[in-house]
Amino acid sequence: MKIIYKDGHVDECPQDQELHVIRHTAAHIMAQAIKRLYPQADFAFGPATENGFYYDVDLGDQKLSDEDLANIEKEMRKIVKENLPIKPFILPRAEAVKLMEERKENYKIEHMADLADETEFSFFQQGEYVDMCIGPHLTYTKALKAFKITQQSGAYWKNDKENKMLTRINGVAFRNQESWMHGRRSSRRPVSAITARSARKWACS
Repeated sequence: MKIIYKDGHVDECPQDQELHVIRHTAAHIMAQAIKRLYPQADFAFGPATENGFYYDVDLGDQKLSDEDLANIEKEMRKIVKENLPIKPFILPRAEAVKLMEERKENYKIEHMADLADETEFSFFQQGEYVDMCIGPHLTYTKALKAFKITQQSGAYWKNDKENKMLTRINGVAFRNQESWMHGRRSSRRPVSAITARSARKWACS
């Protein structure tokens, strides 16, 4: 499996990192889908996790239903079919802040202020979507083979209950459909049982 690093070089992914890279790329593709459907979306953090991936997002007054989550997943599948190349680039602080200001990424700007002055900021772009990220990622969106949005919940920005409660959208991703089905069978909680109706509010860890 080929992956691309923040300096632009492409290499084979170490096997023990494959799921992490797949899930991290899935988070970016989900964010792109959300942005297409909800242009007001302002993104916080979107990492891969041991069991999948998530993205915390400020949607303003927008509340998501099960149907909305299904539509986000449908848009993700469109993005995968578009087979967009995923390309990195690096900017110095001033240019990085300007880019995020132009894109109205307020949480990213706040996070950048917490980092050292000499930090160079790396970004990954697929189509119209740009995310601040250290990578690595899959080289094309079509390389994401098996994924599903599973639930939404709430998460405080920076895990601080004094901050705004954001919407956390969770998903799972695997190497292929066979791996996904195996993971689904072995899971204690079936994916189909996790819906927006079961969402609860919890702090970001």
